[in-house]
Amino acid sequence: MIHDEEPSPGEEFGDDQDELSLDDLGAAYARAAAEHDPETFAPVVDPETPIEDDDLDAALIDDAPDPDEDHLVTPETIIEGALFVGHPEGKPISEHRLASLMRDVTPEEVIEMISSLNQSYREHDQALRIVGDDQGYRMTVAPEVESVRRSFMGKIREAKLTQTAIEVLSLVAYQPGITLQKVQDQRGRESASLLNQLVRRQLLRLDRVKPEGGGRAEPHYYPTERFLYLFGLDSLDDLPQVEEGLREE
Repeated sequence: MIHDEEPSPGEEFGDDQDELSLDDLGAAYARAAAEHDPETFAPVVDPETPIEDDDLDAALIDDAPDPDEDHLVTPETIIEGALFVGHPEGKPISEHRLASLMRDVTPEEVIEMISSLNQSYREHDQALRIVGDDQGYRMTVAPEVESVRRSFMGKIREAKLTQTAIEVLSLVAYQPGITLQKVQDQRGRESASLLNQLVRRQLLRLDRVKPEGGGRAEPHYYPTERFLYLFGLDSLDDLPQVEEGLREE
């Protein structure tokens, strides 16, 4: 049975106070394993729960300058703004998607503008860089200030998660590739919104995989490198050993 009472978005993540505890993660998984009823089957909410491209548009609109400051808006600043906001799921943004945010700008011109922006960053000793791969582009920091980023990430190790968030993280950590439906079966409640929050915070990665027999692609969840870093793990093999009841199903 699904319980509809889930904390409001953002309530799963508290202030930067307590260190993320690996013991808490293992204990949460052990509790879930002990409480799991194989006969309990939670109805699926829409497994896609897609984040539409309109979400990115809305984020850009919300942060758009005042109409009186239109002279500050250029294709370059739009590209910077889009990459600074980033994709809602933490994915790279393609040159085609960036071009679609502007009028009369081609993907090829976007690539040229990104090259010019990076040149400007280097010439003015700015800390930003735009990096790309075959999936698209994202904004990051220059190699020269990577140590500063790592120092800051060290402070984020103190980020506090609620027990509910740790429970969901534990299910994914001990069962990488777990589906939305299986998370809900094991928790006995709707979990899509919380999983999406954890994806946005780059603690989990979402891959959509089509079933072998065909049909609609189903979301599968995996821990990220950021997850490993925050919990002080080199790999998932370093997770505390717990009962295997859930993992063996």
